[in-house]
Amino acid sequence: MSAIRYRSVSMTDLLEDFETKKEAIRDEVELHIKKRDEANAEAQKYAKLRDELNQKTHEMREQAKEKIAEKNDLIEKIKTLRDEKEVHYKNLSELKKNLREYKSSLGTGMDIKDIRTKEKELQYLEKRQQTTELKKEEENKIIVEIRRLTNEIKKSKTLREQELLKNDTIKELTDKINDERTKGEEYKKQIEEMSNRISQLSDEINDELQKLDEVRKEADEKHEVFIKYSQESEAEHAAFIKAKGELKDMEKAIFSIRNKTKVSRKKEKESELQERASELYEKFKAGEQLTTEDLLILQKAGFL
Repeated sequence: MSAIRYRSVSMTDLLEDFETKKEAIRDEVELHIKKRDEANAEAQKYAKLRDELNQKTHEMREQAKEKIAEKNDLIEKIKTLRDEKEVHYKNLSELKKNLREYKSSLGTGMDIKDIRTKEKELQYLEKRQQTTELKKEEENKIIVEIRRLTNEIKKSKTLREQELLKNDTIKELTDKINDERTKGEEYKKQIEEMSNRISQLSDEINDELQKLDEVRKEADEKHEVFIKYSQESEAEHAAFIKAKGELKDMEKAIFSIRNKTKVSRKKEKESELQERASELYEKFKAGEQLTTEDLLILQKAGFL
């Protein structure tokens, strides 16, 4: 009987020990679940930030592409405009040449040779005034003469132009020259505006590409953090699965110990009953008086 009691005590101690370990494993399971869920939440947070940044880089890249396309289109347009402008300036040069030749071929009341003679005389006097040391009186005479020649030349040219403009051919050529000059200036203005826009686009593209690199770098950093937390979450989940298996094994062991304890206690009670019944039976054979309870014990033990 003492051996059975010793075994029962050992089973009880073992059961208590297993129960303590089970609770520790259960706490470990809960801890792994908590850490796994926290790491997964962090991974999802950084995944969202990464995706938002990747979307931003996509939008910025598309904007940069649109500006690059606009810039390239403007470059091609400028090439075309420059070619067309050259055609107009070539026509303008040709028209000016025709006008000069036609004017020279015309006879007018104003002698062109006389105008040219006065221009040469004016140039001589201007050079003399600038390069020669003159007395005050002599310099004043030259100044007066320069003014006279300047006014006469201007007046003569004006009269000549007025006279020439009465000629239909000259008027037509002059109108064409003015038209070609206007068109050439318009082309020049368009080219200048497009060139300014190209410079502006180049600055904007460079700025946006630099910002794009910064955003892409930030997205990569967020992805690295996402991977870190994902790996932590996976590791905690694996530890959770392992601990959960250990918990199930421990629960099975505890269930087995409890069953064995019940069987041991039953055997212990049966042994005590048989021992008590044997003692009562010896008394019964010796003729001693037994109580009703004693008779029930003998009956339960199979002696009666």
